[in-house]
Amino acid sequence: MIEAPRPELYDLHADPKELKNLYTGDGSKLQSMQAEMAKWKAKLPPQPASGKPAETLPDPKDKVEVQNLLHNAMLASDDNRSGDARSFLEKALKLDPSSPTALRQLGELEFTAGDFAKAATHLKRACALRPEDSTAAFELGEAAEKSGDWPGARDALESSLKLAPSQLPARLLLGHVYLQLKDAKNAEDQFEAALLVDSNNREGRLGLAEAQIQQSDFAGALPDLEALTKAAPGNAAALRLLARVYRGLGREQDAKRADSQAAALESR
Repeated sequence: MIEAPRPELYDLHADPKELKNLYTGDGSKLQSMQAEMAKWKAKLPPQPASGKPAETLPDPKDKVEVQNLLHNAMLASDDNRSGDARSFLEKALKLDPSSPTALRQLGELEFTAGDFAKAATHLKRACALRPEDSTAAFELGEAAEKSGDWPGARDALESSLKLAPSQLPARLLLGHVYLQLKDAKNAEDQFEAALLVDSNNREGRLGLAEAQIQQSDFAGALPDLEALTKAAPGNAAALRLLARVYRGLGREQDAKRADSQAAALESR
């Protein structure tokens, strides 16, 4: 008999690998064995108190089972068996509700399934348990942004970038989040920081132009947008931004021409 946090009883002759727990909590034979164990324990030297009753302590076997469930979930996910992966992760969280790995994996699974609010809930718990995990914080920012929680996305992405400042995707996404929050100056700062990492990144250049337009800095946005539309004449988004810049500068004919070019591209 094993007096773990969850008692176990095995027939070692019939079950040498201890696969079938026979413990039921009653029975005269079991009571006799418990009495013998109590006598044996009474002869042992006193042990320091843990401060917790045995039944509230974690069972070491649970850790092994949780790791097995996490591994099975990863394999199921790789095989596109999302239902099985979710089932494994939910079982793991029942055994260990504070597993940041299980919470993060479940958050990623819900994100892939398109349930961004639920993904954010799991990822937020994962980040609280493991605040040094920059990737989990970035994923939380993605989920919050997708669910329309702009302040939540901003906070998560800022946390991620404090841990890993050179992340290009986080800079770009945070720039877009600041645009949604109508905070054009901070958006401009993020896009400029992204362009320091990759000066030719088109998303960063378009985002910077949008931030400048929101601040009515049409002259500042013009040179890069004109260069971008010449280098990539098939970029309808750049042409739409260029039209807004021309209008801001009072160049209506140029604005109409850029809008017309963008419309032709969008209709293809």
